[in-house]
Amino acid sequence: MKEKKLELIDENTSPLFRIMSIYNLNGQNVAFANNICAFHVGNGIVLSVAHNLRSLDALPILISDDFFENEIVAKVSAVDLPLFNQHYNSIPGTTMRLFAGGGNAPLIEQLTLILDNAKVDRRYSKLHQTNCCKPHLVATFRNNAFCGDTALNIHFAAKNSFPEPPLNRHTFLIELELLDEFVNEDIAIYRIINTHDDIINKLPSIDIDYETYDTGTSNYFCLQTAPYDNLGRIVNEARIEGLFDNFNHQLDSVGNSYIMDGLRYLIKGYFRFGSSGSPYLIYNDETEKFKVNAVQSQASYIQLSIDGKMDGNMQFVNGVASPLSLIETRLKERFLEAEH
Repeated sequence: MKEKKLELIDENTSPLFRIMSIYNLNGQNVAFANNICAFHVGNGIVLSVAHNLRSLDALPILISDDFFENEIVAKVSAVDLPLFNQHYNSIPGTTMRLFAGGGNAPLIEQLTLILDNAKVDRRYSKLHQTNCCKPHLVATFRNNAFCGDTALNIHFAAKNSFPEPPLNRHTFLIELELLDEFVNEDIAIYRIINTHDDIINKLPSIDIDYETYDTGTSNYFCLQTAPYDNLGRIVNEARIEGLFDNFNHQLDSVGNSYIMDGLRYLIKGYFRFGSSGSPYLIYNDETEKFKVNAVQSQASYIQLSIDGKMDGNMQFVNGVASPLSLIETRLKERFLEAEH
């Protein structure tokens, strides 16, 4: 099992990556946001959580004309609208507008407050839908060789491959398309697009185990980013401590309501804050193979009494995972589509 574990954490063979939303990749003012764990399950299908898609970007650096008209013009008051016309400049020859007030903290604070009060929808799911930014799979290596194979570098445009000397790494960007956003289950399905087949075929992946397991299941592990930085990886023992029917109702600042409910695992074992989207794996001793079984979704707390008080005294020590059995039918449909 040790050799298989080493493959899981090796940068050239690990199926664990990151997804980021990228603004203006084809322009000069490139911006990265909304960093989340993700993993490849084959055929260009990538899985992560869904809850990061409802996060709000305070003030997007780049917006489409569609977003400007249907969100800002439609919702911002006539008194405040000239500010947005003044500071979101049209990019010649495109249908995009670029924010021109970068570095002006008071202006940014003012415009953000206006957008909040007007309930302008800046969720990343909305920004993706309106082509303000696009999700990309981020793969980073110590050497300038995609998955250790320099022959594959030719398939990346210059904007999709660049060195990061301060990190001693070289980064490759792979465009994604969001296929399904399961709010209740807190799982998202993406597909790699506009990418050469040789890249997709080389990208490490992990098979799926759709079984729903019980407490006490052995050979259960979490594959996640290492404790100190997202560039590292760790595979650590985990244990299903409980099964529960989840109910979690959340509201955001622009009035959207979300309910995350259904079957979940309560996981005992180390998980890093920021590990949402990481896979939980089960190892089969007979086949000597790891398979992904669930996705790290939320943190769960224990409550402590400190100075005789319980309110607010919480420590988040348990993971909450969504079994992939929850989306088995849809995921199999997506695999069939990918094969054709």
